[in-house]
Amino acid sequence: MKRYVLLFSLLFAPFVSSAGGIKDGLDTFAEKINLSGYLKNETAYRYLEPRAFTKIRNTLFLQGNYPFSESMELSFSGRAYYDLAYDLLDYDTISARSERDFLQPLNFIEGLPDGKDSNVAEIRELYLDIFFDNVDIRIGKQFVIWGVMTGVRIVDEINPMDFRELILPDLLDYRIPLWTLKANYYGESNEFELLWIPDIQAHRPAASGSEWELLQEVPGTVYPENFTLENSEYGLKWSRTIFDAEVSLSYFYTWDDFPVIFRRVPVDVVVVNGEIESPIFYPEYTQIHMFGSTLQRAFGGQIIKGEFAYVQDKYFGLGIVDDDNDGYIDNLGEIKKDHIRWGVGVDFNLWKTDFSPGFTQWVILDYDDNIIQEEFDSSISLFVRKELPEQGAVFQMLFLYLVSLNETYTKPKITFNVTNQFQIAAGMDIFSGPNSQIGVAAQDGRAVDLLELEQRFQFIGNFSKNDRIFLELKYNF
Repeated sequence: MKRYVLLFSLLFAPFVSSAGGIKDGLDTFAEKINLSGYLKNETAYRYLEPRAFTKIRNTLFLQGNYPFSESMELSFSGRAYYDLAYDLLDYDTISARSERDFLQPLNFIEGLPDGKDSNVAEIRELYLDIFFDNVDIRIGKQFVIWGVMTGVRIVDEINPMDFRELILPDLLDYRIPLWTLKANYYGESNEFELLWIPDIQAHRPAASGSEWELLQEVPGTVYPENFTLENSEYGLKWSRTIFDAEVSLSYFYTWDDFPVIFRRVPVDVVVVNGEIESPIFYPEYTQIHMFGSTLQRAFGGQIIKGEFAYVQDKYFGLGIVDDDNDGYIDNLGEIKKDHIRWGVGVDFNLWKTDFSPGFTQWVILDYDDNIIQEEFDSSISLFVRKELPEQGAVFQMLFLYLVSLNETYTKPKITFNVTNQFQIAAGMDIFSGPNSQIGVAAQDGRAVDLLELEQRFQFIGNFSKNDRIFLELKYNF
């Protein structure tokens, strides 16, 4: 027995003797770490038929940072959420897709529970900052924002988007963080930012058949190999102040976050061995070059903003065209064109209210009339914010008008600050516009009687029956 007591003493003596040191270390860690977060409930109700609660989501968000020293700091954030709507309601009722698409031969309703947006836990940010005299280095999972306009992506194409709830969440919530190495050099007048992104990810579509279904992964899609040097994305940005204006120039070599759907599609009905020939798809991701510039300048109480991007090597879808008379859509249904993106906006205050209107446009160069997308694709945005101090509230509204597609999205929202930590918000998501028309449609609901459609790709208009009201309860700690 004495031998076991002696052995125990020898094994654990170092830990016992250093218990005071461990306690001191834990005390120091607790003093230096900074933690904050929130608990949030989001409840949404679709008031158009079929009416239903489509979201009862409860979220825990936690963020913090720990300074190892004056020259090194670790930051992190993460969230976990669970949606009670899937426990209380049938998934088909929430999505409403099966009822609305009964005239279509395919609506992808099977297997929906596998793709529901619930029971999610994820790390949003996890990076290490290292500070030198003129250089800052950030390594890890992070967001990088290059744009200056409110709610618009022109130069700001670093992080792909999460479309699981379309574009309804806050800006950072629908961005997908990437493992990135970012280095910033600060000179006397110039700043340089260098990016290396080996973490290759694409836009994340909503679940097939879900309430927000729009873009879907095509079977057989070829993804670039992740975390390799040859497939990495690279970016470089230069910025400085010129005549009181903040100016930047940038270059980004990246994978297009939308796959190119190359396809072999017969122009007319082709019968092979007694069967109608089906289209064959060859979806894959391609790389593009983006040259960008931003400008921001204050004039009195107003701030003028502008962004410009020249994009090389992007593919655009073709309609039904067979100029070479081989019986199939030309160029495997896609054509490579350069295009430009530009936008202007202004921030100003009027009647004690903040206004941020903006105008953006895509222009396809050397346009081909057979391209499905319009040569000029324009949109108008407006963000309004007004504080109501007597009510302890803030009202804000986002309005988007996609001119070329003739569709709108409006989101009014009012937030009441019950206490410094507890908030209650209520608002609406309102959509309008026509639906997409792609391929063929079933006549009178019969999949054997198909009608050829005029090809039309829409975005917001596809959700014109998804108007909803929502309530948010948020406790900050």
